[in-house]
Amino acid sequence: MKQIFGKIEQIFGKRIEAWVCVLIFVTCGFVYLANGTAISSTDNIPSSLWAFHWLDNHSLNFDLFRGGHLYRTDTRHGADGIPHYFVEAPNGHLGSTYPIGNAILTFPIYVLFFVAIKGAEFFQGLVAGSPVDLLRLTDPEFEGALLSYQKLAATTVAALSVVVFYLIVRLKFNRAIACISTFIFAFATSTWVIGSQGLWQHGSSNLVVLCIVFCLFKANRCGGGRRRLLLVLAGIFCGLLPGVRSTSLLYSLAAIAYALFMYRREAIFLLLGLPSLFISASWNIYYFGFSLSNLVIGGYSRFGRQDASFTASFYQLTVAQFVEGFLGLLVSPSRGLLIFSPVVLLAIPGVGQVWRWRAGKDEKLVICLTLAAGLVFLQYCFFRIWSGGACYGPRYLTDILPMVGLAIAYLLAHWVEQWNQGNWRWSRLKLALLMFLIFWSTFTQAVGAFGYTNWDGIPYYTKERLWEWQDTQIERSANHVFYRAVDPIGDRTSYLKQWNGEIGAIAKRNGKPIGGAIVAQPSRKMVLQAQVKNIGTVPWVGYETGLSRGRTHVDVEFLDESDQAVRIKVGARSRLYVSGMPKPGETVMAIGRVVFPPQPGNYRMVLELGVGGIQQQEKREKPRLVVEARVEK
Repeated sequence: MKQIFGKIEQIFGKRIEAWVCVLIFVTCGFVYLANGTAISSTDNIPSSLWAFHWLDNHSLNFDLFRGGHLYRTDTRHGADGIPHYFVEAPNGHLGSTYPIGNAILTFPIYVLFFVAIKGAEFFQGLVAGSPVDLLRLTDPEFEGALLSYQKLAATTVAALSVVVFYLIVRLKFNRAIACISTFIFAFATSTWVIGSQGLWQHGSSNLVVLCIVFCLFKANRCGGGRRRLLLVLAGIFCGLLPGVRSTSLLYSLAAIAYALFMYRREAIFLLLGLPSLFISASWNIYYFGFSLSNLVIGGYSRFGRQDASFTASFYQLTVAQFVEGFLGLLVSPSRGLLIFSPVVLLAIPGVGQVWRWRAGKDEKLVICLTLAAGLVFLQYCFFRIWSGGACYGPRYLTDILPMVGLAIAYLLAHWVEQWNQGNWRWSRLKLALLMFLIFWSTFTQAVGAFGYTNWDGIPYYTKERLWEWQDTQIERSANHVFYRAVDPIGDRTSYLKQWNGEIGAIAKRNGKPIGGAIVAQPSRKMVLQAQVKNIGTVPWVGYETGLSRGRTHVDVEFLDESDQAVRIKVGARSRLYVSGMPKPGETVMAIGRVVFPPQPGNYRMVLELGVGGIQQQEKREKPRLVVEARVEK
């Protein structure tokens, strides 16, 4: 390994570290973008809109989008029609529910996007002979482009965080250890599937935390004006961090405490950088009024009940909640950190090595920030929605990855130190364990990135599914990758000609048959199952394959007394999904969630069997079943 790096250094000379950083950034960017799609959430819409909206429309609020296609996409947090990512603020403007610091941090990236778009408009306008508008933020057709820009911004942030991580480790250890630990951080953790795929707060938070560590590590190695400048920069990042992600305030407090202890009077320079906090705090104060909680919480207040705050609504300080959250975050089959990235287990003995070297300035900082990471983890154990919503793996624990990665680097350095001293005891076992943990952790991230499926929504979501070892997120994502390579359908036209089925009786989730009309309350969400039989000559494709094209399902629609289709609510889909890969003649159950009409009355519930994502060449009547339904208050 030394000989390899020696030859590389001879080729590139003294600028080897700069070239390595460029290589890391380009490699990460290529890998993160290779799946060709974004894995994001509507949570990230304000962050992806804000810079474009300000630069193009010169407005800091989101009033322009009130009533538009981005405004009424979701009513799950109330019947007012306001999507969960926007909030009607007390000052009369439409604001962002989520912290604005993410948009502030990525603003320079969006400036580059904006300049490129305006340049394209200019040249296309010259060719067309008339003005061209490419930045149509209120146009539904621009939503795909907006998602692509979001993916590029997230990838840039994640790749930069990997570069900064490498530079930090390189300040402590040799290049081989830095490269291995950087690979783990970049590709064997949710830095890949969460941090780089969508503009979640986690990716930006990790970049800021790593910048704090890098500035303080560098400050430990110099003095005079250079140290003071680094302390000011560290203070600026500490001030920005709570506005990026509220829970990451703990890292800022730990870094401030470290600076006060280590630098004494010089710590004043770090404190001089802290007013950067008021960039996001002023936003919160303008929209939601002044209070200590609003300095950080801001728009999150909309998620609180009328008689309670956001904290009281979403945190439950009980032993039962802690146990559930603790085990769920670590070992849940579809959310557990140790299931998706078991390589993080190496951080436990790694922290022991940090403690062993605790006399050093760097190690004192790592210990402080590791304690903060521990507190971040513990508070998520008390969070009711510890699963993190619709995401791949333990999204919330992305916040602790910088310190986990550094702890792993310390352990690797310890192992190398032992080997250099001739202590080869258990060396083969350690190396085999390291390789296995890296392989499995990288595999889970790779299939998540290239085979991401809507596991949370298909066939339906319940917290119990997070604990099931059948059809886990990893298994379904791996199936998706496999079946995309080994197409189970073949020629689409031929497949449709041979596909056929019939729908039998429907039942409730517990299997209890429904006799007569099915009764539900307005807008009730009910899990139902229908008996379906494959009467064609080809196998069906079920939801466990992770495929959408060619998947057999049952669509559910409600007709009123005038035989008109009832519009339920935007974004609400009623569909039952077939399980497995039923062979011809086989009878199985299709299961899923049905959303009932919002108005009381008598309806006909129509169940229609079909195949997803394949255009039928011949028009033929699909297998149907009609059931009487009644909606009562």
